[in-house]
Amino acid sequence: MAHNLPAFLSSFVGRREEMAAVAKLLDSARLVTLVGAAGVGKTRLAIQVASAAFELHGEGVSLARLAPVDDPSLVAAAVAAAVGVREQPGRSMLQALISHLSPRRLLLVLDNCEHVIDAAAALAEALLGACPELRILATSRQALGVAGEAAWPVPPLSVPPAQGWDANGLTDFEAVRLFVHTAVDTDPSF
Repeated sequence: MAHNLPAFLSSFVGRREEMAAVAKLLDSARLVTLVGAAGVGKTRLAIQVASAAFELHGEGVSLARLAPVDDPSLVAAAVAAAVGVREQPGRSMLQALISHLSPRRLLLVLDNCEHVIDAAAALAEALLGACPELRILATSRQALGVAGEAAWPVPPLSVPPAQGWDANGLTDFEAVRLFVHTAVDTDPSF
């Protein structure tokens, strides 16, 4: 089993219930898309879920980062690079991907699909149709719109109410805990 998931230097704060809900959804849906506004934590949540689910997928987990892809026609090439598939003479990149992925039980994370949404959706649909053991966890500002997709809205981290909060209980809120962790990482005397 292999993966290409990054190792984070910062701790993961909150989102335990969200991780469990997304993992459960991946048990029943072959395509789950984490949907939400920019900066809400879709990528980090997807990577945490993929890390936790790593052993459930016989061939591992592959992360394809689509943010740097500015040409939709290069989405398949970005995914191929992530899973270790090279261009093959006489075959399209999609054909090479299908040939490589169809016998494997793999979780593929497609990160930041929103700017290449149509190409990402077409690729996901083609791969899922030809690769029976493949599961895809995508992140995007909008759902891919593929049949069978389970779109899961990523909520913001919990914050204290505008009024009536107690300073002693501030770290009960995920956004405050994340802020404190980040501040301590930056300045240990914080």
